Amino acid sequence: MLVAYMLQFLDKQTLSSSTIMGIITDLKLHGSQYSWASSCFYFGYLFATYPVSLILIKFPLGKSLSIMFLIWAIILACHAASKNFATLMVARFFLGIAEASISPGFSLITSLWYRTSEQPWRHGLWFCGNSLSSVFSGLIGYGIYHIHDSLASWKWLFIIFGILTFVWGLVLLWRLPDSPQNAKFISEKEKKIAMHRLKANQAGFKSNKLELSQIKEALLDYKTWLVAVYSLTTNIPNGGSLAFSSLILEGFGFSVLNTFLMGIPMGINIPIFKAAECQVSDNCSGQCYQVCDRPPELTTYTLEMTNFEFSRRSSITGAVVIYTCDTIGAKYAGLCLMQVFSSGMPLSMALVSSNIGGFTKRATVITGLFTCYCAGNIIGPQLFFAREAPRYKSGFLAIIICFAISTVTILVLRYLLIFENNKRDRTSVPVEQREEELRLADLTDIENKNFRYAY
Repeated sequence: MLVAYMLQFLDKQTLSSSTIMGIITDLKLHGSQYSWASSCFYFGYLFATYPVSLILIKFPLGKSLSIMFLIWAIILACHAASKNFATLMVARFFLGIAEASISPGFSLITSLWYRTSEQPWRHGLWFCGNSLSSVFSGLIGYGIYHIHDSLASWKWLFIIFGILTFVWGLVLLWRLPDSPQNAKFISEKEKKIAMHRLKANQAGFKSNKLELSQIKEALLDYKTWLVAVYSLTTNIPNGGSLAFSSLILEGFGFSVLNTFLMGIPMGINIPIFKAAECQVSDNCSGQCYQVCDRPPELTTYTLEMTNFEFSRRSSITGAVVIYTCDTIGAKYAGLCLMQVFSSGMPLSMALVSSNIGGFTKRATVITGLFTCYCAGNIIGPQLFFAREAPRYKSGFLAIIICFAISTVTILVLRYLLIFENNKRDRTSVPVEQREEELRLADLTDIENKNFRYAY
């Protein structure tokens, strides 16, 4: 999943990389057309979000994700055939449709294999792929730019990345399991162990039945809406910085080749933050066990929210430095520091998989999270106005405001979860005689009073 996510994010960066290879000139893009081409990807993603959630519920996860990954690769390579703004928009829209299943699908797979206390580190591990892609994107882009052929270098960029992605899609189709029950690489005894481990989550197991009551509960649950606001205000900065990162670096005065190379340190910086945050969250439940004398799988890893706060503060600091400073060194350092906000994304997915019981409800909340992910990435590029290049003052001011809102939102969610856990500790009485059935029954977190939230 890490390699797949790296390739997927590498593919998304190709449009940004192609801007300094001449795609804007070759396709005669002008005004805000590039911004709309970047946003169009997320219109396709948004369009497919709900149908994809139904597919992930009704059909085998591994096979569905692998097929969508292969389709994604083909559409990416077809970007090389773009002749103008209209054809580029069509390619971007269908690429968004193909990608809509990947992140929510990987999050659901993680929730089917790992205990609540183990999920932050696993989410963070495969999510690090999007940061590592920045390293490989710069190196590969540097090499592809030296191709002198009848085809423009930006076309080779899409073709080569499309081929790499298709090959890995075949690997996923061969090896990615739908669930522990049908994984070919573990024995029957190990399958039973995997199922037994999931009982500790109190979140139920995968059901192919669409539960309408769980969809209704998800829509009425305050956690759904707080996660949605957090996702929106985090991904407005993501959309803007992803689409304009190459143009921003080039605006610092770097050549085309040096722009590729200067993007590499940012790619190395982010996974270090992600790995550190997710590892701390993963270990904290064991430490809570020693203090609270509660089972590790039912304890809360409170440092997870502290990690959110740390990444927000770092990102706000970086955005303020870019907004206020004029020297290239300070602005570049600010850009590197600002990018650490993306380390909160795997933890937000872990929060959903850890805190939402019932498979249909969990899929619905994840759908909401990625709907706002799309909306944020659509809005983000529109706040970077071409007339303000290369400083993009309005864009960075919007980023600072969004970071502040997301910080407040996640703190509110934390204290509401603490309140709910304390309330359940005071009032609930475990139903011992049905404990085994409750643990793997497809009950929501609200229906199962033995469920405890991780914050």
